[in-house]
Amino acid sequence: FFIDKYLLKSVIPHKKFVYFPLHLEPEEDILMGAPFYTNQIEVIKNIAKSLPTGYVLYAKEHPIQRKLNWRPISFYKQILELPNVTLIHPEVTNAELTEKCSLVITIGGSAGLQAAFFQKPSIVFGDSIYSDLSCVHRVKKLEELPKIIKTSLKKKVELGELGNFMN
Repeated sequence: FFIDKYLLKSVIPHKKFVYFPLHLEPEEDILMGAPFYTNQIEVIKNIAKSLPTGYVLYAKEHPIQRKLNWRPISFYKQILELPNVTLIHPEVTNAELTEKCSLVITIGGSAGLQAAFFQKPSIVFGDSIYSDLSCVHRVKKLEELPKIIKTSLKKKVELGELGNFMN
């Protein structure tokens, strides 16, 4: 009931946003691929503080989290209290969010690769099979995140490079 009442169910038109899909918990991408970024609330806080003026962060709950039991309400309340962050309902599709966002940031999941197919750049916190693409930036030093976001917002996806990767 809390999710249905407090999470945004549609993208606000003409709003510039960065998209962060929450990972399931527990999940291998976090535990093994990016063990220093397991606290997703802290990751969200760092991203929100690093955004350029005029951008907001849309953090979306993973729809499969329902099968693992929703997170505690206190988890969602902490995110809702953060300035510059909007929590998105799990019924909003990743495709809609990726299509309308300016940038995708993920700890280590497939959302960064999916972003490339929508011609959107992405940032990852852990190593991934696609992190060598020029439209993807791997965070190695957290203090560089504001600069990485600004640079990534200007990146273009090279479709030829993406095609070669897929082959």
